[in-house]
Amino acid sequence: MPRDVTLLSRKPVDLREVAEAIVAHADGWGVRALDHGSVLQVCRDADHPVISILGVHRVDAATEVERILPDAPPLPVPLWWVDAVAPYGPDGEAGVAAAEEAARALDAVCIVHGS
Repeated sequence: MPRDVTLLSRKPVDLREVAEAIVAHADGWGVRALDHGSVLQVCRDADHPVISILGVHRVDAATEVERILPDAPPLPVPLWWVDAVAPYGPDGEAGVAAAEEAARALDAVCIVHGS
């Protein structure tokens, strides 16, 4: 069962930008494309994914963020909603830490569900 991770970016981002910001967290990490490139998975090596970035969507209504993420801080719209999942365990913890660091680099907010 993966942990859901949401990044809310104040500026436009795409899958590749988010993956690159996460990869910058640790030397030796890489990115692989899944599902014909619609998902990018950050891995510490060939057998250990740390986080998968599922998609980026523009949100134009603050009420949508409030409805789906009531604990999210108020942010101006438009914003870019990034859906990601990290596995439970040490690899996932590294992925969550990298997502939190990437959020700071991207001027975004990181919300980890089930923490």
